[in-house]
Amino acid sequence: MQSLEQPLVTSPSLPGFFRKYLLAASSLLVCAFAAAARSRLAALSPQLPAILLDSLAPLLLVLTLAVSWVMRSPEASASTLLALALPALLALLGAPLPGDPVALLQLLASRYANLLPPASLLASLLVALAVEARRRATVYEVGDVGVVIRTGIWRRQEQTIPYASIGRVVLEQSLLGRLLDYGTVIVVSAAEWGAEYYTRGVAVSAGRGRGSVSVGYARTLKEVSRDPGKCIYGVRRPRRVKEAIEARLRAVQGAAR
Repeated sequence: MQSLEQPLVTSPSLPGFFRKYLLAASSLLVCAFAAAARSRLAALSPQLPAILLDSLAPLLLVLTLAVSWVMRSPEASASTLLALALPALLALLGAPLPGDPVALLQLLASRYANLLPPASLLASLLVALAVEARRRATVYEVGDVGVVIRTGIWRRQEQTIPYASIGRVVLEQSLLGRLLDYGTVIVVSAAEWGAEYYTRGVAVSAGRGRGSVSVGYARTLKEVSRDPGKCIYGVRRPRRVKEAIEARLRAVQGAAR
């Protein structure tokens, strides 16, 4: 166990951020799946129009964007949004556009379909680089005053959680985390620091003429945050970190008696 006089300084590990790297590659994975599905559908049904086959990848990306928003995954959301937006911009900036609306739509659709695979690769790389930059910029310190979290690239943030306000310390490790000895330590205070509320809703409506039918769903939950800026995320030897925090908690509680 670490000495109480010596601060324990750590940062997120590469294996600990694996899930975020995978989410950053969402657009590339979706486009690869769409390309395989397109080839299979074209082989099974040669009569399918090309524009229908070309729309498969954009539709899957839009679906992925919606799911990632509901699941609160900024990496997947940014990756899919960039992959959808970049081809549209590049298609408009290409060769001169025809004046005929039908020919214009066909040309833009063809350009978009051709640009989508490289755009998804570029989007995945850009988001993965941003994820890596955030990992390198995040530092955790278990010191004498409290647990300090420093993070942020453009806007630097430093948060200190005093030991006197800590209610419990939670250690989370997946199966891979136990094998590679990395995990997340969540510090929850009496004021519920480390917890957050969120609401997500889905609504579907259909109508004909003046009448319409709608179905809605909304859910509000409170859960512990696993954001790297609100917990000790994906660090090596997480049990050592948890024990260091608990040792200082016992020291603070003993001094208060």
